[in-house]
Amino acid sequence: MTMFGTDLIVSSYVVVREGCPVAFSVDSPDQVQVTCGRAPSDAFEFILEREALRAFVELGVEALHEMDGAVSRSGW
Repeated sequence: MTMFGTDLIVSSYVVVREGCPVAFSVDSPDQVQVTCGRAPSDAFEFILEREALRAFVELGVEALHEMDGAVSRSGW
């Protein structure tokens, strides 16, 4: 599904598990491509603009803190 005129274009859903190779390539000063898996046949790739990457990383740090707290509280 493609949505034009929005800030997000959605076309798939993936689960990235521990051990999956993850790499990036800076395409321009304002854009990075992230690859999960082994390109070209077994990979999921997505592109983030600079400020979208910054928001993604900040959210990831917040998620890790919450996950780490859940582990320490529950003993997972």
